Amino acid sequence: GGGEGQGGRPGEVRGRSAGSGRAGGGVRRALDTRAGHVAERCPCLRLREALPPGYTVAPTQPPLVLDEHRQTAELLRWGIDGRTRSGHFNLREETVADNPRYRNLPPLIIPVSHFYEWSGRQPMKIARADGRPLLIAGLKGSWEGEPAVTMITTEARGVIVPLHHRMPVLLEEGELTADPVSQRVNDIRNDGPELLLPPSEYQLELLG
Repeated sequence: GGGEGQGGRPGEVRGRSAGSGRAGGGVRRALDTRAGHVAERCPCLRLREALPPGYTVAPTQPPLVLDEHRQTAELLRWGIDGRTRSGHFNLREETVADNPRYRNLPPLIIPVSHFYEWSGRQPMKIARADGRPLLIAGLKGSWEGEPAVTMITTEARGVIVPLHHRMPVLLEEGELTADPVSQRVNDIRNDGPELLLPPSEYQLELLG
C-alpha cells in the first residue's frame, strides 16, 4: 500500500500543511474545492471551523477530501509518493487496477464545484450542467510520511475531449459543461471569485 496515515475523529475536519503552492512538471489542472456541498454528501460531518473558499487548488496544495466509510473529512496534500520528485498527482484507472500497490489504497472522494482544463492558454471551467458538485475518485496514500491524496483519471469524454485526453473519474454521472473563465486562473497564486469571471471580449473573439 501507499502509507495510510491517521485521519481525524469521526465528524471532524482536519487540515495539514502542504508545502509550496507552486506546482511543477507542467501540470495543467486545478480544482475549485469550496466546501459548501460537503454536508450534502456526508450529513454527519461537523465542521470545527469555517473553511475558507478556495477557487483554485493546484497539485501539492491541499484539497478537501471525504472518507465516506469513516465519515471523516480532511485537507490532504495533493500528490502521493512516487517516482517523480513532486509525487503522483494523478493515477490512471488502468494503473490502479493492475498494480496492487495502488489498488489496495483506501478510496477517497474529492468534492469540487468544478475543475479547470485549458484550450491553449484559455482556462475552461468544467462543471455539471445542473450545478451539483463533481465527486472525483481519489486514493489515500502518503507523502513524506504524512497522509496525501491522488486523483484517479480515465479516458476523456464529452466536452473534455477537445481539451485533454484524460479526465478525473467521476463517481456520479451528469452532463458536463465547459465555459471560458478569467486567464487569472493561469497563475496559481491568484485566488478568489474573480477567477470565475468570463474572459474579456477580446479573448472571446480569439476563441470564436
